[in-house]
Amino acid sequence: MSSNMIHLAQAGSGLSPGLLSEPGGFLWWYLDLVDDNGNGLVVIWSYGLPFLPGYASAARRGTPQMPGDRPSLNVSVYRGGELDFYLLQEFDPEEVQWQADENGDSWRFGRSTLHSTVKGGQRAVKLDLLLDVPTLGERARIVVESRGPGCCNGNGHHPGKRSTAAESLSFHDWTPILCACSGTAIIEVGDSRSRISGRLYHDRNGGSVPLHDLGIDSWIWGRVALEGRDFIYYLLDGEEGEEEALFLTIDPSGAIKRLTDCRLRREKPKKNLGGLRWWPSMTIEVNGDDWLEIEHQDVVDSGPFYLRSVLRASDRRGGSFRGIAEVCEPDRVDMARHRPLVKMRVHHREKLNSMWLPLFVGPRRGRVSRLLRSFVGR
Repeated sequence: MSSNMIHLAQAGSGLSPGLLSEPGGFLWWYLDLVDDNGNGLVVIWSYGLPFLPGYASAARRGTPQMPGDRPSLNVSVYRGGELDFYLLQEFDPEEVQWQADENGDSWRFGRSTLHSTVKGGQRAVKLDLLLDVPTLGERARIVVESRGPGCCNGNGHHPGKRSTAAESLSFHDWTPILCACSGTAIIEVGDSRSRISGRLYHDRNGGSVPLHDLGIDSWIWGRVALEGRDFIYYLLDGEEGEEEALFLTIDPSGAIKRLTDCRLRREKPKKNLGGLRWWPSMTIEVNGDDWLEIEHQDVVDSGPFYLRSVLRASDRRGGSFRGIAEVCEPDRVDMARHRPLVKMRVHHREKLNSMWLPLFVGPRRGRVSRLLRSFVGR
């Protein structure tokens, strides 16, 4: 399936490094892990992440930056449906390396290493994140591991094809990579050590034009860890009133099945404090009948252009499930009036950061005291 807003690429296909040189383009790899209690994490490693301060606005001015010049790593950890640890770190290009071949991809972001490789249809993911947390020299280490059948077409074939910049031209190119499998995360922050085990999901996105030029008015996405399979809903409202909807199920063998008899029903939206529209509850219909009720009450990230929740879902049989959901309005990304707020949450080791950074980056506990100590240090 393809449109001006989204292109569903071959199952498990990789992105081309040629996209690094597409002005205003973007590449990111996404991984989430969630357990039955709403504990989990989200990791996004990227080039040209649209949310970085100044990236989208440069494209709007007609002076787009290259994705390869703006690499970043984002880590969020959740406990009981609340944000427990957060870091969005931007790197200089020379601190980052990406190796892409027929066996998958490997990256280095500073001292962190990330691998997503496939062999014989089996995909292995290992993230070893050594993070410099800008709170008086505190460091963190997060190790995430998972292994399972890589996402494949319905016929069971695991493609080795890598999407090229030309194929992604004018499209938002997306595909799941590893789904419906178990994963573990070991989290060490200061003297604290914890473990999360649950269902893991991994995908990737790429585009050769800025996100705000794809004609998307509102982006709604979610992943539900159903019993024995993952369910993904992806709804894009167009600026001209059109709509693109994708509904997928992915089983433990990695087989992707597109559902054509689904519909996402929404009530009237609410607005958060930043003015972003969002829907606290949604219903997935199958053949006109209610199938899955989705609640977004556990909001873990809420801003003027993006909202993320650790969702709760229930079906007609009384089953209860967890997952991750997000809402985004690309035209609101990197607006001048919001940029100072975004800078408070972005850490760059080699540049001057916001004085409010200790309040938002690092573990949830001790945020205020870290901020006060940083003021004294200044």
